[in-house]
Amino acid sequence: MDTILITGANRGVGLALATKFLEEGWHVLATAREPEHATELAALGRAEGSRLDILPLDVTAPESVERLPARVAACSERLDVLVNNAGVFPEEGRERFEQYRPEWFEQALSVNVVGTVRVTQALLPTLRKGRRPRIVMMSSGAATITTKEDNTKLAYAVSKAGLNMLARGLAADLREEGITVTPVSPGWVKTEMGGENAKLEPAESAAGLFGTITGLKPEDAGVFLGPDGRRDTYKW
Repeated sequence: MDTILITGANRGVGLALATKFLEEGWHVLATAREPEHATELAALGRAEGSRLDILPLDVTAPESVERLPARVAACSERLDVLVNNAGVFPEEGRERFEQYRPEWFEQALSVNVVGTVRVTQALLPTLRKGRRPRIVMMSSGAATITTKEDNTKLAYAVSKAGLNMLARGLAADLREEGITVTPVSPGWVKTEMGGENAKLEPAESAAGLFGTITGLKPEDAGVFLGPDGRRDTYKW
C-alpha cells in the first residue's frame, strides 16, 4: 500500500484530496495545525480506520516540523508522495497596493514558501525510502507572472510564484535521486480561499489531482501542471 502525506488536510482541497486517496486504497497521513478542531477530518478517520493517520503540524513552527519525521515513522516506514498543500490567503484580494499590509506578505511567504521548505527538508529521508517518490507543490494560477494584468491577490500571488521557483530548483536538485518535484494547480475551487464563484467543487479538483499525482513521471519534474495534468494550462 502506497503512502501519501498531505499538509493542511483539515479542509478544502486538502480534505478532498485525502478523501480521494483513501477511496483509492492509499494510506493517508493527513496533517492539521489543530487536529482537535478538524471535525471533518476526524469523521473521515472514524470511517476509514487504520488507513488514515491524523498528525499535528504547524508548518511555521520549527519545533512542530522537527517532530514530524518521528510521527510519520510511527505510522509508516516510507513515504511515497508528499503534497505540500498547507497555505494561507491573507488579503481579501482586491485591495489597492497602498492598502496592503506588509505583514500579509510575511504571512503568505512564511506559510506558503518557508513552511514548505521546512516540511520538505524534514521528510526527505523518509521520501528517499519511497516507491517512485514524488513531491507535489500546491501552486495556483495566481502564480503566473506572464499573464498578470491586475493587482488582485498580490501577497498570495507573490508567495505562489516563489513556490513555483522553489519547485523548479528542488526538481533540479533531486532529479538524479529519482525524486520528482512538480508544482500543480488545483484549479479554481469552491473553498474558503477560492470563494463561491469558483468553477470546481473540491471533489472534482481532487479527482483531477489524483490522476495527475499518481501519473507523475520523471519528465514532469519542474513542470507547472494544471489539475488535469496538462502542461499548457498555465504560464510561468
